[in-house]
Amino acid sequence: MKAPIYKEQEELVHDYIIRTYLLEILENDLITINNANFKLKQPYIKLVETILKKIRIELRNMKAIMNRLEIKITEPILDNVEFWQYDYYVRGYHAFSRYWDAALKIHGEKLLNIYFSGLTK
Repeated sequence: MKAPIYKEQEELVHDYIIRTYLLEILENDLITINNANFKLKQPYIKLVETILKKIRIELRNMKAIMNRLEIKITEPILDNVEFWQYDYYVRGYHAFSRYWDAALKIHGEKLLNIYFSGLTK
């Protein structure tokens, strides 16, 4: 009999979702920065690109772990006007996480602050 979904696997899914969300936000922000009329645009671009690179590497590593653990995450569905639902499967077991749009933003901001603080050390 297969074991249920473990807490560590749920945390991995959560971390993957937050990083994917932040990646999308920062990619859009990079476009905005490129189109903005900043006098010193290049430092902002470099900062965002550095963080994007770190997130992509982390996501790649997380994806490898998820493949080994047989975890698949589907595309998010807008379940309500303000809630996103992420369905995921672990070794055939189905589960889902629902995120309030504002909560995704808060999680993303916390993670971005961690990346910023890591760059200043």
